[in-house]
Amino acid sequence: MAQNRKVYSLSQLNQSLENHFTTKFGERTFWVTAEVIKVNAKNGNFYLELADSKNNTMTAKSSATLWSRNYRVIQDQVGATELQGILKPGNNVLFALKITYHPVYGLKLNILDIDPAYSYGAIEKRRQEVIEKLRAAQLLDKQKSLKLPAIIKRIALIGSPDTSGFTDFNDELFSNHAFNKFVIKVFPVRVQGEQAVPELISAVKEAACFDADVIVILRGGGSKMDLAIFDNFDLANTIASSRLPVLTGIGHETDRVVADLVAHSFFKTPTAVAAYIHYAIASYKEIMGDLYDRIIHRAQRLISVEREEFNHINRYLQHHSGTMIQYWRTQFQQFENEVITAATSIVHASKRTQDNTIHQLIYQVERTVQDHQNEVDRMLEDIKVNAVHLIDQERKFSIVQRIDQIRSHSINQLERYAVVLENYNDLLDMLNPHKMLMEGYTISTIEGTDVQDVAGALTGQTLKTLTSKQLITSEIKAVKNTTKEDGNQR
Repeated sequence: MAQNRKVYSLSQLNQSLENHFTTKFGERTFWVTAEVIKVNAKNGNFYLELADSKNNTMTAKSSATLWSRNYRVIQDQVGATELQGILKPGNNVLFALKITYHPVYGLKLNILDIDPAYSYGAIEKRRQEVIEKLRAAQLLDKQKSLKLPAIIKRIALIGSPDTSGFTDFNDELFSNHAFNKFVIKVFPVRVQGEQAVPELISAVKEAACFDADVIVILRGGGSKMDLAIFDNFDLANTIASSRLPVLTGIGHETDRVVADLVAHSFFKTPTAVAAYIHYAIASYKEIMGDLYDRIIHRAQRLISVEREEFNHINRYLQHHSGTMIQYWRTQFQQFENEVITAATSIVHASKRTQDNTIHQLIYQVERTVQDHQNEVDRMLEDIKVNAVHLIDQERKFSIVQRIDQIRSHSINQLERYAVVLENYNDLLDMLNPHKMLMEGYTISTIEGTDVQDVAGALTGQTLKTLTSKQLITSEIKAVKNTTKEDGNQR
């Protein structure tokens, strides 16, 4: 049996395989879908690792080569930027392949063409899935509910500082004449590659903690494949949940990425974002200036109207006040004459009352003096009678002795009554009204009656007080009884 077996060398076997592949596949082209796993570029050639999977399990893996001559042809058809975006790990691509087998290098897949529409369709499919997921979570319009400041001065800027879009934004923002005192906090990130999405998410979260008016996310354009990072659900969720309004300037002229959809406002380019910010400030200043002019104009009109009204009222008040002043001057003069007449009458009446009071006092004093004088005369008469009687009774005594006794008794009586008369004279002198008034005492009467003799309530009565020089008329407002501690009135 061992004598009948046929033995081939490896070269013969591989040659047979090469002949077989050349015969079966040499002239045929296959359109194959695969996920790009890895890309290496060398000397203008691109070496790719492709794979296929099902239910997250790899089902196939192969290497493919895109020679430089084919790359240039495809680049002319698709565009350099788009082609570079398509040939990135993670993208599903539709390739036109030719299968070859080399005796030394084995099975080879040579890429002849690429259909970008397939990749774009896959991107769009994922994009729509993310949009539906955001819509279900009610995140698409969450940023729209935030109020954008009328004047944006403090900006949290997210982007790659080395890109032209970043530079264009700053040049446009600070070159305007309306306002250029912006405060910018830069959060540098990569906007392409595998680390772009995690860095963007982290930057948005960090920027939301910064004291800013808005967050601005920039990228200076790129292929659809490059911009696919902005269709990421986690990034869109972070943007939608930011406490600060987010403005995007991704740099895509036609389509909107998901980040644009969830942002508060989106713009086609970074320059457009900067222009919007400083145009808004210029518009605000113009509006404020217009409002200021309108307010000034309105105020001037109101002032003019009020001034005219004021002048009218002023002229009326001047005329009316002059009339009123003249009227009241006449009234006051009349009132003054009435007061003077009434005062004169009161003074004359008070003087008559005072004279009557003084005459009464003098009359009372004179009556009292006369009464006492009569009493003294009666007492002298009694002394005389008693003296005669004593003389008659005592005739038996010697005349000299009786005369001495009479003289002595008479002298004593006369001295005693002299003292009494002197006391009455002192009393009359003390009771002299003129002297009492000169010493500071006053006489208070109500309707000609001494105030202490008036019966009834005193409140509201007119009190006339006589001094040595004046007659004072006053109205009694209140009466208070004063008593000593033993309860006796004073």
